[in-house]
Amino acid sequence: MAKEIGRVASTLTDDMQSAALKKARDNGFDLRRGRLSLNETLINLSRIRDVLLDATDKRKLIHLPLKIQYTLYQQALQVSETLTSLVNGTDAVLALEDVVDELTSSAWQYNLHNLSEEVLGFQQKMNQLKNQEVLIREAYRKAQDFEPSSQRAGSLLQEIEGLLTNAKERGETIHTISEQASAALTKATEAERAATSLALQAEQHHAATARHEASALTASATAQTIADRLSQLGAEIETAKTRLEEQEIRISALLSTFENSSSTALTGFQTSAHELRNTTEAATQKLREEITRLAETQEASADKLLKDTAAKLETSQTGHDTALEANRAANNETARVTIEKLNSEFQAALKEQEAKYEDHRTQAKEEYDRLVSELDKLEGQIKGSILRATGFTLFHSFQKRQEDLVSSKKYWAKRLAYVVGISLALSIGFIFYVNFVKDFGPAFYLKLSVSLPIIYAIWFCSVQYSRERRLEEEYAFKSNISISLEPYRELVERLISKDQPEELAKYTTFIIESVGRVFTSPTDTAFDHSKDSSPAEGVIKAFGDVLQKVDKLRKQ
Repeated sequence: MAKEIGRVASTLTDDMQSAALKKARDNGFDLRRGRLSLNETLINLSRIRDVLLDATDKRKLIHLPLKIQYTLYQQALQVSETLTSLVNGTDAVLALEDVVDELTSSAWQYNLHNLSEEVLGFQQKMNQLKNQEVLIREAYRKAQDFEPSSQRAGSLLQEIEGLLTNAKERGETIHTISEQASAALTKATEAERAATSLALQAEQHHAATARHEASALTASATAQTIADRLSQLGAEIETAKTRLEEQEIRISALLSTFENSSSTALTGFQTSAHELRNTTEAATQKLREEITRLAETQEASADKLLKDTAAKLETSQTGHDTALEANRAANNETARVTIEKLNSEFQAALKEQEAKYEDHRTQAKEEYDRLVSELDKLEGQIKGSILRATGFTLFHSFQKRQEDLVSSKKYWAKRLAYVVGISLALSIGFIFYVNFVKDFGPAFYLKLSVSLPIIYAIWFCSVQYSRERRLEEEYAFKSNISISLEPYRELVERLISKDQPEELAKYTTFIIESVGRVFTSPTDTAFDHSKDSSPAEGVIKAFGDVLQKVDKLRKQ
């Protein structure tokens, strides 16, 4: 906005003003129609244009509030548009006077022609202080935003530790279930061996060979079914462990399903074994007599078959045990590796977050210390600027009052000269009158008393002129003291030694007297009537002198 004001002010050139004046004269416009003539208006415009350009070049306008800058920009733009319309031939003499007067009033109102470096420096420091406060609040906000992140990281660590504990407990549960399945398999193997033994004994009997083989095959099929079911259970365990690695949340449901399946299979196996035992006992009871009779005949065949079957069962059991143990070891190793990997990743992420938090905290502390030191420095500079600005403000106030008193003094001097002139004219007339009057009766003295108000007016104007003169001198002295008080104080402070009480007392006395001279009311000396005579006494004395002169003239 300050640049725009400077740009608009730069268009109000002397050539453009001359062109507007020439156009107004050519068109026959009344140049003295308003309160000011067009020439005076253009002179004011040139001055305010120079003030705006100087303020723009010295970067004074940027320290003003935006509302004031916008007001100045609108007024300068109106002046430019009005001047342009006048150049184009439009009768805008009165409008130009109004907009130039508004712009001049705003410049005087905001004191653009007298913006001191101290006031601008103070405003600039205040803006810098405001920027530093914004940075401090931003750093504080980031510190507050980081605290919930740290809390969430702590909560996440606790959740991962809980999941790790649950995984270990569920792994132990799976291991227990696997051991129970191994025990069930062992029992099934024993049952299968018993069934095979009964089948070998039944083969010894020719009559019951077919039924015994059927029973043995049934028992073997049942055992194979149980073995297949156990293999299926192993596959379900492997599936459950695989799903444990992929989705930890569903492991509880999978474990429950696996436990239910294992319990159902174990119950079915126990039922089948119980039925097989009952069936075998019944068949044994029926065939016991035949077995006894055919035992000797079939003993060799039974021994051979028993050995072959035992070897096959042992081989099968060894294979099952090896496979189950391998699956169990693989599952445990996979679970252990997964848990260690998760733990290591979490520890690395936690250390990284702690390092970032420590860096942020260190940077925030360093930035805070830097801002605090810079704030202290700016505070010292602001205090110095305020002290200098206070001295210049007092000087400006006293000087303005002195200028006002000069106008008042001139006023009373003119009034005194006016009254003295009237008195002199009346005195000359009275002298001529006395020369022609021969009888000095009461009427003469009554007419002579009319001169009393003139004598009192002369005395009053003289007293007022003297007071204004003394006040002018007092304010001139105070303005000089106010602007030089701080340098004198610093000079005296450097010259004296504060360790010596006598010099310190003199320094204190000097400061108190100087401040007293600045802030003491000047009316104590200007309006001191103790040595002056009262107005009535002055009038009476003057009137007595007049009477004495008249008496001398009468005697002559």
